[in-house]
Amino acid sequence: MRPDDLELEELVTISHANINLRGHRLVLHSINAFAQFREDILGMLGEEHGRRLFTRFGYFCGQADAAALQKLFRWESLEDWLRAGARMHGLMGIVRADITELQVDEASGKLYLECTWHNSAEAVEHLMEIGPVDYTVCWKLTGYASGFASYCLGKSVYFLERSCRGKGDRVCKAVGMDGDSWGAEITPHLPFFEAEDIKGTVENLMGQLLMKTRELERQRKRMDRLSHDAASSFVEIRNKQMQEVLDLSSRVAHFDTSVLITGETGVGKEVLARYIHDASHRSKGLFVPVNCASLPETLLESELFGHKAGSFTGAVRDRIGLFEEASGGTIFLDEIGDISAATQMKILRVLQEKEVLRIGENKARRIDVRVIAATNQDLKKAVAEGRFREDLLYRLRVIEIEMPPLRTRPEDILPLARMLIKRVAKKLKLRRLRLDAACADILLAYAWPGNVRELENILERAAVLSREGVILPDHLPSQIVNQASVLSSKTGLYKGTLAEVEQKYIEQVLDEVDGNRTKAAKALGISSTTLWRKLKSQDKDT
Repeated sequence: MRPDDLELEELVTISHANINLRGHRLVLHSINAFAQFREDILGMLGEEHGRRLFTRFGYFCGQADAAALQKLFRWESLEDWLRAGARMHGLMGIVRADITELQVDEASGKLYLECTWHNSAEAVEHLMEIGPVDYTVCWKLTGYASGFASYCLGKSVYFLERSCRGKGDRVCKAVGMDGDSWGAEITPHLPFFEAEDIKGTVENLMGQLLMKTRELERQRKRMDRLSHDAASSFVEIRNKQMQEVLDLSSRVAHFDTSVLITGETGVGKEVLARYIHDASHRSKGLFVPVNCASLPETLLESELFGHKAGSFTGAVRDRIGLFEEASGGTIFLDEIGDISAATQMKILRVLQEKEVLRIGENKARRIDVRVIAATNQDLKKAVAEGRFREDLLYRLRVIEIEMPPLRTRPEDILPLARMLIKRVAKKLKLRRLRLDAACADILLAYAWPGNVRELENILERAAVLSREGVILPDHLPSQIVNQASVLSSKTGLYKGTLAEVEQKYIEQVLDEVDGNRTKAAKALGISSTTLWRKLKSQDKDT
């Protein structure tokens, strides 16, 4: 688990009068109300005792969040766990925390952490009711950071502000170190972290946090509505290789150059083709996808090039082909490696001459179409074996873009899952559908031989089985949970080859459906033809 993977909606469950973070009840509060509360506290107790009160309150919150995150997730390192505290602060709307330097030695318990706090809610609270002062005021923030880090490190850690908006600085900055590293400098600040005389005050403070939640609830509902109404197909991409794919695609989109997209079944080759089309000057024209493997050879030729009435049995009227239909736009030829030599020759002519000849006609028709093709096969090998024309490969592969499999981009799994859940929610009319945080490590540990298509199918299945709009581990297929456990290691990666992963997974899916290949293909998110080809390939290997 990485700190950037944390999402508030997956950590928190909300029901009537109960907001819950894995057994820890939460409450919302208005910044205006807390600003007035802060003024009253300082007026009654004075600056010193008020600071102690707010520091300890933050400290308790930090310890509670650190404990909850330790229970929920497997963190790859102590550093990631520490960074998760800053992420939590941002998710809760308290502050945007940027860690600028972090050095930690788990063995010795030494810690040095520098962070910048942007738009501190606590500084805003202070300025609203009290105004600028000559001392730092983000006491809850320093308390939270100290409590969180102390829990993670297992020894006392203290944060002090070096600059603060409450006293006129541009941003708030803080430094955190273990007590030994601070030395004598921390001594005058230690009383603010002591709790002997404020325990009862903290308990009273919790009651004040229930005020003015209605306005925040309306705002949250509005954001949920906007999120579900959004029809965007874009998703946050974190993987460097995939970012390079999108960068290349964006540059290629502005030219009418033919593109060949390669990659395993289910990686999203058609999605990328649509991305290129939408970013091109042809975006107002049609995007016409054709799955070449799903059509018989005779029907494929008629579909692609069209026919004249009477040219063959059943041709009762003239029919325009898909190349002509896509004129002015883009045609996407998926599974291009499965077409016959005769069809290869006709597609080559279209690419060379920019014209098509309908079946049964002698006069060619000019077309203006961009061709994007895709395959999960090794076309170089197909050329060497005589199954694919070399000249056609050159025409199609002016630009080749290889889509990486999902297992090589684990940092993209959760963003993709969240985007797909929104899509499934809209399809199934499950407005509040969300992923429970307990599913995160299962999805991250699994190898995903079926790639994005498999992920989408599994999430839709889980959504159908879910209750109250929450996808739990129990709603995921047993092979996903079990296989994720088998494939997980201390590094989180399976060390076998792709062929081994795929073979084991296909065998398990076939067992689940009692050997029914049609059902297995549906569960895998591939066609029956593709499953047959994979099984045949496995038989040859054995």
